[in-house]
Amino acid sequence: MHEARAGDRFDPDYKARRSAWAQWALERARLMQGARERGYMALLLDGKFHDPKGSGPLVQPHLEVPDWRLNSPDPEFPSRLAEMGNSVAFPWWIPTEATACKRALFHTPRGEITEACSVLWERRATLVDAVRHLKSEMSDRWSAVEELVAADAGSLQETIAEPFGTEEIADFMPGARLVGMRVEFDEKLLRVSGEHVSRRIGVWQILSRDKSGRESGWGVLTPRLTANSQLHDRLFYPEKESSSALLVRALVLKRVMERHLGILDNIQVGNPERKSSTYFRAMTAQVGQKLPESSPRAAVWFLQTYPDPERAWAELNKWAQENKAILTVREDSFLQAHKRAWRFFRRGEELERDDINNLLPLAWDSKNRVVRVGFGKRGE
Repeated sequence: MHEARAGDRFDPDYKARRSAWAQWALERARLMQGARERGYMALLLDGKFHDPKGSGPLVQPHLEVPDWRLNSPDPEFPSRLAEMGNSVAFPWWIPTEATACKRALFHTPRGEITEACSVLWERRATLVDAVRHLKSEMSDRWSAVEELVAADAGSLQETIAEPFGTEEIADFMPGARLVGMRVEFDEKLLRVSGEHVSRRIGVWQILSRDKSGRESGWGVLTPRLTANSQLHDRLFYPEKESSSALLVRALVLKRVMERHLGILDNIQVGNPERKSSTYFRAMTAQVGQKLPESSPRAAVWFLQTYPDPERAWAELNKWAQENKAILTVREDSFLQAHKRAWRFFRRGEELERDDINNLLPLAWDSKNRVVRVGFGKRGE
């Protein structure tokens, strides 16, 4: 409750997204009446049950909150809800999907998920680019996917249902090895859906190990494998999706593309070695000389190491605190410069000097000297 703030549930900013989904949970909480007048707490979903024959359930789709969950504090619950992805807001459901969504939210290993989620959010910008790339590669050949759904659903079922092990994920996102990440489809939904699993909202668990060695896990939903959901629906635009849903969606699209469309792609998200091979440094201003400036190459190294603007700002502040330095750039100016510089970098355009100077700003050090924050790479 203390994290709940009104806002955009699809905000790409991690903190704002968490707060908005916490607010949604409070607003959607209801007391429901089940069989034999059994009362229970639930979170009402936004959509309705798809019931063309008029024989389905009359209630609105919802996620039943287990009694044991209400009595067990979970400070990471806003993260679990926010990371499930935009499919939670899908307008049409079938009962088995809603039930699987409840399992994914409430019945997961109870280890801490913050560390593993950070691995994803640090790579958010490149995950967005990866999903865009995969959509573009597949869009002209989507009729072949539709043919599989209609005429060879069994082979597609095997492709989707096979778990993603750590090594397969790490080939796409090397950071997965840091936390032993793997991804599994919901077994019960797979069992009841059979060959029709590609026509269902995908319900998954991302599993990993937390810093104490315990297994952790959280649920993720992905859109149906249809042209509308994957290529056109604004709800699933990568820019508005959670980092966890981006990862799983990219893994599914990449596997379908390689196994069924014959398109091999070596796309890779992030590089876990960059953090250990790069470092901040301070360049002291000299009396009577021009203030020092960081090079475009240093700014590029900084962007590659910290592609997420929030994480980049946090690391810059961490350096300042450790060195008892005072930065001369405000957070909003830094974030704007990061986003603009990242866009130029990805387009192969030259970075602007003002953006470089805001990314790697001037500061006052502990000796009251003016210094320029630099960024270096070992061996360079």
